Amino acid sequence: MLSKIQNLLYSCYGENTTDKLPDIRFQLFLTAVKSMMPYEDKIGCYLDLKRYNNEIELLKLYKNGRDDSLESYLKTSKAGEEEDKLMEYKILPAVIANTEWDNIVNEAVKAATFFSVSNTTILDSILLSSAVHDFLKEEDAEYDVIEKNAKERLIDFSLKEYSQKNNFELNKRNIIDYERERIKKISTSDIYSEDYIQKFSLLRHIFNMNAAVGEYNEELLSSYSSYLLKLRKGIISPEKLKMPEGRIPELREFFKSQTFSHPLLGKCKIVKRSEEYVVLRNKTGLMKVNI
Repeated sequence: MLSKIQNLLYSCYGENTTDKLPDIRFQLFLTAVKSMMPYEDKIGCYLDLKRYNNEIELLKLYKNGRDDSLESYLKTSKAGEEEDKLMEYKILPAVIANTEWDNIVNEAVKAATFFSVSNTTILDSILLSSAVHDFLKEEDAEYDVIEKNAKERLIDFSLKEYSQKNNFELNKRNIIDYERERIKKISTSDIYSEDYIQKFSLLRHIFNMNAAVGEYNEELLSSYSSYLLKLRKGIISPEKLKMPEGRIPELREFFKSQTFSHPLLGKCKIVKRSEEYVVLRNKTGLMKVNI
């Protein structure tokens, strides 16, 4: 299992983990990883939306690259209507950290709809989650099995029930449009077509269509793989991951010291200063914070 998780992360983020500023894809993955909270009464994890919102507000200071869905959220503080082109990097931690399908689809859709209520984004989050779940669960998941399971899970998932369970507001038009697109997907003879697979790094890896990964930071990706596996097995106490109570100071307030400990970023060291930005290093790598 650990090797499967490692290979999946290597394939998606490998070249993003060398000694340079990671781009927005890996940054989105990390913010989601840090926002996964173990259940107190069962094995599995949920996306802690309070923590996630704090992480996203912090990310806007050091994001490296553009994510239109993120930009829309930062401007409006609500999910947009456009398709989220980087959704797969936001839902992956929720899929890996859970073993039960009901938990997986609930948390993956929650992560996706944080930024976008696009029908395409919601459907894609279910299909990606289903494929990754089978890839991790099965010794050697065949294409036909992955396809069959995806259709069954798509049939079983009710967006209306999901929205009611999670107090998630959707208007009738969103639900009707979603149901129309869902029926189209279910009736498709080849859900994971080659064109569809090519849209997503996760699917290219699962169906062996990824190019070879170049240089990467094995220690960093191994660390996150091990951490996600521990979440998956339920051997991390929720108490260890809870956010500190009270106000989190502005990040700039920490820049008075060369080294400091931040409630969300952990131990950090300033490696470069200028009038326009500060470059920090923590256990996840480098980040360039605009002043």
